[in-house]
Amino acid sequence: MKKYKIFIGIDVSKSTLDVFILDGESTSVVYHQVFENNLKWIRQIIRFVKQHTKAVSTEWLFCLEHTGVYAMPLCCFLSEQGMNYALIAGMQIRKSIGIKRGKSDKADCKDIARYAYMHQQEIQCYQLPEKQLLKLKLLLSYRERLMKCRKMIETSKESELFLDKDLMGGIAKDSRSLVKTLQRKIKQVDNQIQELMKTDETLHRTYQLATSIPGVGMQIACHMIVCTRCFRSFDNARQLACYAGVAPFEYSSGTSIHGRNKVNHLANKKLKTLLNMGALTAIKLDRELSLYYKRKVNEGKNPMLVLNAVRNKLAARIFATVKRGTPYVPMMNYAA
Repeated sequence: MKKYKIFIGIDVSKSTLDVFILDGESTSVVYHQVFENNLKWIRQIIRFVKQHTKAVSTEWLFCLEHTGVYAMPLCCFLSEQGMNYALIAGMQIRKSIGIKRGKSDKADCKDIARYAYMHQQEIQCYQLPEKQLLKLKLLLSYRERLMKCRKMIETSKESELFLDKDLMGGIAKDSRSLVKTLQRKIKQVDNQIQELMKTDETLHRTYQLATSIPGVGMQIACHMIVCTRCFRSFDNARQLACYAGVAPFEYSSGTSIHGRNKVNHLANKKLKTLLNMGALTAIKLDRELSLYYKRKVNEGKNPMLVLNAVRNKLAARIFATVKRGTPYVPMMNYAA
């Protein structure tokens, strides 16, 4: 296990970076300074740390809260410099610091540094996804925004059924034109995603393996690839199911509390929604899952509980198929 001596907590915001240095050998020695969130000032952070420590850079650990695009310039710079850094979810940090009163950027970056010091043996250093994965993630985000815009415009079409045509005027015509434009843009993004898959052998192979499973289409496969960094972020299917929010957990305590097993709300909600749609499709296309679903429902099981089991099975199939490296084979077709 790597041993760190200096822990740098960074509170990231849109315009500033609050940096807090904690010496692991003498936790009473601390330093704090605020930098602007741009590349010119980000370079100054390394100089600031060097001024206040004698430890070599391999003994530093940068820790920052995951704030999306605001942290991207800092992550790119730290990766280029070969620094050890970790992105931690804000909730995970807040849950670990105990009772806290008040809030400030200085206090937040101090808490982040303390978290890194206390959990240094558990923290895994972060690595930026490859450029193809980043581009795929941006294309999927852009597609989702286009889909939301199309849905908002399409809702206005219902007004045509209940309002006078004179009242609607050119609104209905304008709406239809916008919907057609958005549909064309969505199709263009889909083509760009397909072309991107072909440019990288690993992405293309993983995509082909995932989509060989009944119920798994382009959206599920692409989001799985992005969320798992091409299935390198998780060690087993249970971890993936937990991340997607389809893994059931036990709820019991002592002899009096025996709640039913249920999923946790902490999950990637987009991935969970896609798996739900995939499960609904799978029980229509896949004979094995269809028979499983009908059998469990006939036994008196809650249909939503059985559907979640199908979602879990679907996630496990995707993980196993990709890790095995061969397309999915529906064994039920070969059963006697």
